[in-house]
Amino acid sequence: MLLSDIVEYGARKHPDRIALRFEDETVGYGQLRDRSRRLANALLGVADPGDRVAILSTNRTEYFDCYYGVPMAGIALTILNFRLHPEQIAALVEHSGAAVLVVSEDFAEMVASIRDRITSVHTVVVIGDADADAAFLSWDAFVAGAPATEPKVRPRPDDIAWIVYTSGTTGVPKGVMLSHRNLLTGITSSALQWALPEDTVFLFCFPLCHVGGYVTLLNHLMGATVGIIRAYDNATFLRLVQQWKVTQTGLAPTMINFLLQDPALDAHDLGTLEAIGYGSSAIPAPVLREGLDRLGCDFYQGMGMTELAGNVLHLDQQAHRRAANGESNLLAAAGKPMRLADIRIVDDELRDVPVGEIGEMVVRGDQVMAGYWNDTDTTDAAFTDGWFHTGDLVRRDAEGFVYIVDRKKDLIISGGENIASLTVEQALYSHPAVAEAAAIGVKDETWGEIVCAIVALRSGSTATADEIIATCREHLGGFQVPRRVEFVDALPKNVSGKILKRDLRERFATRTLV
Repeated sequence: MLLSDIVEYGARKHPDRIALRFEDETVGYGQLRDRSRRLANALLGVADPGDRVAILSTNRTEYFDCYYGVPMAGIALTILNFRLHPEQIAALVEHSGAAVLVVSEDFAEMVASIRDRITSVHTVVVIGDADADAAFLSWDAFVAGAPATEPKVRPRPDDIAWIVYTSGTTGVPKGVMLSHRNLLTGITSSALQWALPEDTVFLFCFPLCHVGGYVTLLNHLMGATVGIIRAYDNATFLRLVQQWKVTQTGLAPTMINFLLQDPALDAHDLGTLEAIGYGSSAIPAPVLREGLDRLGCDFYQGMGMTELAGNVLHLDQQAHRRAANGESNLLAAAGKPMRLADIRIVDDELRDVPVGEIGEMVVRGDQVMAGYWNDTDTTDAAFTDGWFHTGDLVRRDAEGFVYIVDRKKDLIISGGENIASLTVEQALYSHPAVAEAAAIGVKDETWGEIVCAIVALRSGSTATADEIIATCREHLGGFQVPRRVEFVDALPKNVSGKILKRDLRERFATRTLV
């Protein structure tokens, strides 16, 4: 099976069912299949199987033509984060060696400004107004003359379908190569875990340039309707849940947190909402408890990463209900290993650690990436005997629940003591004035590192550094308590809502103690 078979099967089974909603536009399964085929055939007129086609766009229905149509042609879809600086985008396009660049009209002028630096690109196709450069092709004209027939080429399951550049939270972005087999295994594993009836209306709230977009393909595999939004904000979310009768959605913990703080929340009818999936970072226990209480729907969690083509841990609705009924320890769990993910928790010598002890999570299986594009050394360093190193420090309890202790790079070592930033953050969120928080390690001549808390307060609330520290002392050991508190208006995040701790470490490395 290939990635494009998802929409092929859907078109044969229910051609008139709505596959996509975006603003006032709807696209049926049959239409999406035909659109994807036209794009594949058009691309084969200007590129060859094995080439790369890059996409730089905000959310829109044409993104799905690319999701399915580019790999359908045997070409790797190279997915770019539109929030990067133009110089960074140029560097990634050059690194990928993309022959074609698909760009939405809002970035056409920027692409024109870097055109001489993306030398591998011979064709630029603009979705919308192509007036930024006379040499650019119009999307509508590009696909209009192509037939809606099956392309004459058919890729192999191990051919690269997507190249997704990582968020760069720990360094320079890397091009993660995901084959058809990788992505379909991740999708199938999630399908075995999640309850997604055919009448599901799923609202996808993240940028499609993130690997989390695989969730939309999962919904299409199940015959569901997927709604997308241009960019997330509480008002749009609340309006569309009510208007489209959304039954499921996915949000980052930061988004759930801000939604619960919105005074307009209780004025909207969210009665159709059955479940919210969350991921990309751990959710603070107070936020989850409030969400269960006020939103009136089930919660489930998925944990994965770009290199794993989706999620490998799943915390289901039943576990959340158990947590709500008193087993609050489960609120800190990321879940249990999913059906098709082979997971171990190991020490530095790749030996399994006992139940309850902390080790690194390593993963093996068909959903693990094919490697990093044009980076053999980094690929080799990421694997040991076929096991991929996630960089996540975790522990597993007797029931099999896996708890994320910290990222290896986010571990704070102060006076020889290991301090999990997540543990400190849970304490920070217990202060009623804290809207969002992060804990980082900053250099200290005496202790090597000290804990620095970065805090954004709720609108209309006040708190001093001493008050924040006093609250932490109620929940943490003395060595874990922040020695420094910095207040900011908002924490920097990537497109999936993950807090960029690397940015915070750079920003506050030389600041003085509060």
